[in-house]
Amino acid sequence: MNASYSLRRLLIAFTAIMVLLALHELTLLPDGKLHVHFLDVGQGDSALLITPSGKQVLVDGGPDMSVLEHLGKYMPFFDRSIDLVVLTHPHTDHLVALPEVTRRYRVGHVLLAGTSTDVSHYLALLHEIQEQQIPVSIADPMADIDLGDGVILDVLWPINSFRNDKNLNNTSVVVRALFADQSILLTGDIEQEAEDALLETGADVRSRVLKAPHHGSRTSSSQQFLLVVNPDQAIISVGEENSFGHPDPWTLERYSSLGIPTHETRKEGTVSMEF
Repeated sequence: MNASYSLRRLLIAFTAIMVLLALHELTLLPDGKLHVHFLDVGQGDSALLITPSGKQVLVDGGPDMSVLEHLGKYMPFFDRSIDLVVLTHPHTDHLVALPEVTRRYRVGHVLLAGTSTDVSHYLALLHEIQEQQIPVSIADPMADIDLGDGVILDVLWPINSFRNDKNLNNTSVVVRALFADQSILLTGDIEQEAEDALLETGADVRSRVLKAPHHGSRTSSSQQFLLVVNPDQAIISVGEENSFGHPDPWTLERYSSLGIPTHETRKEGTVSMEF
């Protein structure tokens, strides 16, 4: 009887676990909304966009392999494809996991800034792109990306005169995700020089949500840039007790003085939104 009772308990526990897993997977199925997850990857950047029909866009790959865990959390376990990977610029805090992402997932397309560097993780990514024959494009401010479902990635930056800038931060791909009346501006690590030049192009940068440039550093998020973007809120992707002092207190004060609430991944973890 004891053996039978123990077996029954095991079966009940197993069934309960399977039900919970099934319920979790159901929450990840397409629901007609745009989901945006600013992933908590420590001192780095990564964001996952999931369109109303379930297409996935991964923007940057963070400073370590933690992105893989996040993908497992926010994507159904049976879905091993990512429609688009965007690397804003080839600094390690934005790209470490990307070579492994291309090995574990079927990546439909890769968008790069078009800069040159010998950073090992970047070379590894280029190798995987070539090995797996993944289509690749260089970011072109004249060519938007239609993801379907009314979701558009408006490519804004870099312009040619900045593409080979010695400061790789200023070569970052900047995209504005548009869906219905919502807009999210993903800025990579651009600093004030690039912010000013972007505004000079006349591009529409107005957005409801801003991914703060360069982790909220002192050299980014200029007052003029914030005034023009005019976001309802800003997300700062940053690690605890990082050696760079990000986000800069003066930059945080600038956001506060303009009435722009900020959300820091070091305090709140992954910041998720749906539209």
